[in-house]
Amino acid sequence: MQNGNNYFVVRNSTLDKDQKPTSIRAVYRAVRILVCLSNNTNTLTEIANCCGLTKPTTFRLMKTMEELNLVTQDPTTRHYYLGPLINQIASNPQANHHYLITSALEELRYLWDFSGETAELNIMVGLQYIRLHEIQSKFDLKVVQGPDPVGPIYVGATAKVLLSQLNDEDLQIAMRNIEIRPVTEYSVTDKRELKKQIKQIGKQGYSISYGERISGALCISAPVRNYFWPVALSLIGPEVRLKPRLEETLEKVKSSAHRVSENIKEYFKLKGVIG
Repeated sequence: MQNGNNYFVVRNSTLDKDQKPTSIRAVYRAVRILVCLSNNTNTLTEIANCCGLTKPTTFRLMKTMEELNLVTQDPTTRHYYLGPLINQIASNPQANHHYLITSALEELRYLWDFSGETAELNIMVGLQYIRLHEIQSKFDLKVVQGPDPVGPIYVGATAKVLLSQLNDEDLQIAMRNIEIRPVTEYSVTDKRELKKQIKQIGKQGYSISYGERISGALCISAPVRNYFWPVALSLIGPEVRLKPRLEETLEKVKSSAHRVSENIKEYFKLKGVIG
């Protein structure tokens, strides 16, 4: 199953055959269910179809996983979602996204070598914007974002690139639940304008922001594809240094993001996760 530009596919496994132990089959089926939920497949029928299971089998698995807090069910819509235990497991983003960081390290260093500016890898989980890895600028005059790796999801090029990777339904949900507050005088505060910008960024495949999060800073960001959650590769520095080389730097960021996307796809192919 493929969702937009991201891959969330688990191949059919011979471990589902009758000659394998029931406990092993159950584990593989549970993993496939979690993958389906991460792809916004939320009803019992959809999950059963996604996993190639009968509805009674799916229902029994869902009830067991609900007891273990791996999934949760909305009592109103009866839709299923990833449970609190998944969030607990994912509470250390650096550890849980180690192979994503590894896939991007070479390109982060490449951008840093080329520009001397701060290179970042960011991910969106829920409505959180999380900085997974950063190589700080080599210059004395640099943009410093602080130790907190979590930032507002609606401000700046990186946040907009992350939002641009959502499908229409998820973007609509996100926009309803975002409370926009200006961070600087250049921050977008109108949701209609923000949504318009996000749609344009999705079409063009990059975003550039001037002083939206930090006055005087310029951020260039491009999407990293093929991962479970929206990912962005970004370069941040003072506008006075980056703007004169903007066109060339933008192409470097886009090319690096594309190479990281390919690295992730190759990793998943080797692991048998995508088709």
